[in-house]
Amino acid sequence: MKKIYSLITALVLTIAVQAQTLNVVSGGVTYQFPAEKAGEMNYASGTTLTIMDKAFAVGDISRMYIDATEVTDNSVRITYDGTTASVSIAGNIAAYVSASVNGGHVSISQANTADIDGDEITYILKGSTENGSLTLDGAYKCTVQLAGITMTNPSGAAITINNKKRIQLSVKKDTENTLTDGASGDQKACIYSKGQLQLQGNGTLNIYGKTAHALKSGDYITIKNLTLNILSAVKDGISCNKYFQMKSGSVSISGVGDDGINVDLEEDDETTAQTEDHEDENSGTLYVDGGTLVINNSAAPTIENGEVKGAKGMKALCMALNAGDITINMSGNASKAIRCGDGTETTSGGNNWGWGGPGGMGGSTKWTDVTGSYTQGKPDGTGPKLTIRQTGSTYSSSSAKGIKAICAVTIYGGETDIYTKSDGSEGLESKTSIDIQGGKHYFQCYDDCINSTGKIMFNGGVTVCYSNGNDAVDSNAGTTGAITIGNGVAFAYTTKGDPEEGFDCDNNSYIQITGTGIGISAGGSQGGGGGRGSSSGNTISNAKQGYAFVTSTISYTKGRYYTLADASGNNLVTYSFDGSCSSKLALFTATGMVKGSTYNVKYSTTEPTDATTAWHGLYLGATHQGTSSVASITAK
Repeated sequence: MKKIYSLITALVLTIAVQAQTLNVVSGGVTYQFPAEKAGEMNYASGTTLTIMDKAFAVGDISRMYIDATEVTDNSVRITYDGTTASVSIAGNIAAYVSASVNGGHVSISQANTADIDGDEITYILKGSTENGSLTLDGAYKCTVQLAGITMTNPSGAAITINNKKRIQLSVKKDTENTLTDGASGDQKACIYSKGQLQLQGNGTLNIYGKTAHALKSGDYITIKNLTLNILSAVKDGISCNKYFQMKSGSVSISGVGDDGINVDLEEDDETTAQTEDHEDENSGTLYVDGGTLVINNSAAPTIENGEVKGAKGMKALCMALNAGDITINMSGNASKAIRCGDGTETTSGGNNWGWGGPGGMGGSTKWTDVTGSYTQGKPDGTGPKLTIRQTGSTYSSSSAKGIKAICAVTIYGGETDIYTKSDGSEGLESKTSIDIQGGKHYFQCYDDCINSTGKIMFNGGVTVCYSNGNDAVDSNAGTTGAITIGNGVAFAYTTKGDPEEGFDCDNNSYIQITGTGIGISAGGSQGGGGGRGSSSGNTISNAKQGYAFVTSTISYTKGRYYTLADASGNNLVTYSFDGSCSSKLALFTATGMVKGSTYNVKYSTTEPTDATTAWHGLYLGATHQGTSSVASITAK
C-alpha cells in the first residue's frame, strides 16, 4: 500500500513538471489518461484506484508510467505481433471498455449505450499474427478500423462481433489487410457480425474463409469505396440478412464453395418493401448502386434433401441492379449467375414426346404465391453494365442459367451481355414476365436467350438475341401479347433450324405490335415437325404499324449486312448475323412500315459506318444500302 501511494505521489510531482500521458497497465492492457487527471485519482481502502471513473484493483496494476504518447479520444489501439497482442485504451472511454488478452487473442466488452464526448468508439487493428483474433461484445454502435493487419486464427474466426448494433468496418486508406480463419472451427465466417455491418474506406481487405462463409452479418451489409477481395470460402463469399447494398468501390469474389453473394430475409422481423433510405428495411434485396463487382464461381452442385442445389453468383429474393459494372463468370454445373424470386411450384402433365406444353419439358409447371422482383437500371434509361459468362452444364435435370427469376423482370436500362453454352442453359428466364423498357442487351446462348412462362415485352431499348441451339425468344404464355413489340427494338435469330424459332410463342397471332419499334426474327419453323404443332395464324390483330411474316426460306450468311428498306430505298434497319442462318419463318416490322406497301431486303458486304446505334449486328439510323436482293415483302 505504501508502495503504490509513493508511486502516485511521484507521478503527481512528475506531472507538475511536464503534462503528458499517464499509462496504467492492468491485465496486459494499457489505459491511457491525460496526465493532468492523475491529481484527481481516488485511492480507496488501499485496494481500489479510480481514474476518470475507471476503477482498478490495485493488485491488478502491474505498471504505471508517464510518457509522451499522443492519445486520440474514443480510440482503442490493438497491435498484433507474432503470437502476442497489446491493447491501449484512451482514458475518456476507459470506464466503458474492458479488454482481456490471451496470447494474440483479444476479447473486448463495450458497455456504453450512447456516444461518448459526442462520438462512438473506434477500435484500430494493425500488425501481424498467425494465431490471433478479435472478439467484440457490446450494445452500442462502434467502428472497427483495419489499419494494416495480417491476421490468421487457426481455430476460429478472425473477427467476431456479437454487438447487434451498427458496426462500421473501416479499411484505412493505402493499407492492405488480410484476414484468415481456421479450417477446424465452428465459426460462421472469417468475419462475422451479429448486427448491421458497413464496410468502407480507401484501403484493401482480403478475406479467406476456411470453415464457412468469408463475410457474414446477421443483419444488412453495405459496401462503400474500399477494395474487397474474397479469395476463398467454403460456403458463401458474402452472406447477410435484410439487404445487401454495394454503393461504390471494388469487390472481387472467387474460390467459393456455394454462392458469391447470398441475401436472406430476417425471419424474426416483419418483411418490408424496398425503401429509399433503407431505414428498418427487411426486403431481402441485393442492391448494386455503383462500383465494380466481379464474381468468379466454379462451385460444384450438391444434393440436399434429394434436390440438386447449384451455386449462384448472386442470390436474393429481390434484385435491384441500378448502376455499376457487374461481371459474373459461372462454370459449375446447375449453377445460376443470378437467382431471385420465390413462390410455390407445381408440375403436372407431360407426355411420351418429352414436352408438356407451356411448362416445358416433363410437364406443365406453374408458380403461385410469387414474391420478389428483378429490376435492372432506372426509368431514365441509365443502368449497370452487366456481363455474364455461364459455361456450366445440366446436372441431374437441373440446368445452368444466366439469370433465373421466379418473379417478374423489368429492365429499365444499362447494358447486358450474357453468354451460355449448354443445353438448357437459358440467358434470361422468368417464371412470371419480362418487360424490357430501355438499355442495350445482347444474348448469345445455346438454349433460349430469353424465356418466360409469361409475357415478354420489348417496350424500349435495343435487344439482340442469338441462339445456336434453341429458340432466340420463347414465351409460353399461350395468349395474346405473349411477345409484344412496343417501342423497343428486338432482333432475334437462331441457327439451330427446325423447330427452333426467332420468336416462339406457339402461335404467331399471339404476337402484338403496340408501338413503333422494330422486330426482326429469323429461324426455323415448328410447322416443319418436332411434334409440337405449328406456328400458325400469321395475322396480328390491331397492329399499330405494318408487318410481314415470311415463310419461304431466306438464307442468311455471316459477314453480310442486310438492309430492310422501303420502295424508295430508305433504310429502316440494317442487321447482320454471327452465324449463318437458314430462316423458314421470319417476322419483319419496323418504324414507318405501312400496310399494303412493299419493302425489300438486300445485302452488301460493307458494314454501315453512319449508324446512330450499332449493337451486335444491329444498325439503326444508317443510310446503308444493300446491293444484292434477298426478299421482297408486302406489309399487312
